[in-house]
Amino acid sequence: MLQNINQFYSIAPMMGKTDSYFCFLMSLINNNITIYTEMMHSEAVIRTNILNDYKILKNFSNIKVQIAGNKPISMAKAAKKISELGFAEVNINCGCPSKNVIAGDFGLILLKNPKIVKDCVNAIKNETDLKVSVKTRIGIGTKYNDDLLNNFVSEINMSGVNKYIIHARNGILGKLSTKKNLSIPPLKYERVFKLKKKFSRNKIIINGGFLNTLDFKKYKNKVDGIMIGREAYKNPWIFAKNPITSQQKVALVIKYITKLKKLFTGKSINKNSITHIQNIFNSTDGAKNWRKAVNFSIHNNDLQYLLNYIKSS
Repeated sequence: MLQNINQFYSIAPMMGKTDSYFCFLMSLINNNITIYTEMMHSEAVIRTNILNDYKILKNFSNIKVQIAGNKPISMAKAAKKISELGFAEVNINCGCPSKNVIAGDFGLILLKNPKIVKDCVNAIKNETDLKVSVKTRIGIGTKYNDDLLNNFVSEINMSGVNKYIIHARNGILGKLSTKKNLSIPPLKYERVFKLKKKFSRNKIIINGGFLNTLDFKKYKNKVDGIMIGREAYKNPWIFAKNPITSQQKVALVIKYITKLKKLFTGKSINKNSITHIQNIFNSTDGAKNWRKAVNFSIHNNDLQYLLNYIKSS
C-alpha cells in the first residue's frame, strides 16, 4: 500500500518554504513523494538567475515546478528554461489570492479567465515536452458558483491538461491577507468531490486542511490525490517511507548538512536552507539545544559547527 500512498500524496507549493533546499531535504526523506516548488513568476525565471539554486534538483523526477503569469510567450520561455534543467512538469498557479499577485492579473483572478490559462498551456506545449498541471481554488469571494470552476476546467481541458489541484476553499480577494485566506474561508471538500464526479477522466487532487497521510482509505475513491501544505513543513517525517528511528533521522540530517556544506563552500550560507531543519527534531529531548545550534550556525555562517554538533549528540 505504501506505493499507492506515495502516488496519492504530494507536498504543496509554499512561498518561502518549498524552495530548492526544502525540496532536496524532502527528497532525502522520500524521493517518491511529489513535491511542488514555491511559485516563480515567468518573468523572474526568464530575466533572473532564480533557477540557479534548483540545479541541485536536476533530473529529480518527483519535483514539479510551479510558475505564474498571464502572458503565453513569457510562460513558454520560462517553461523552456525549466525543461532544460531536466524537470518534467510545470504547474500553473491560478490560486494565489495575494494583493500583489491579483494586481498583476495572475493567480486566483485567472479562475475568471480560463482562456488565458489555456493559451499559456498551448504556448508551453508548443515550446516544450513538459506536462502541465493547474492549481486553483473552488471559487472567489464568499459565495459558491459551480459554473465558475466547471467552466474553468472545461476550457483548459481543451489544451490537453489532465491534472488539476484544487484548494477546497474560496479565495476572498482584497479583504483577507494571503495568510488568512489559508484558514478563514471554510473548507468545502464536497465541492471538489463533485468536480471529480463531473470530470471523471481528469486527475483531481484535493488540497486544504490535511494534517497527515492517514486519510488514504477515506478519500481514495473520491479524488485522485491529497496535497499537504503547512503540516508537511512543520512535520516532514510524516512522509518517511517507513517508520523511522531517531538514529535514521540524525543520519539523514547529517547527509543534508553535508550537501549544504559542499554547496556553500567559500560562500555565505543561504539562511533558509538551515531554517528548514530548525524544528526537525521537535518533540524530542534535544530539540531546544538543536534549535540553539542551528541559530548559532546561521549567525556565524558555520555549517561545520552544526555538523560537529549533530555528530556528537
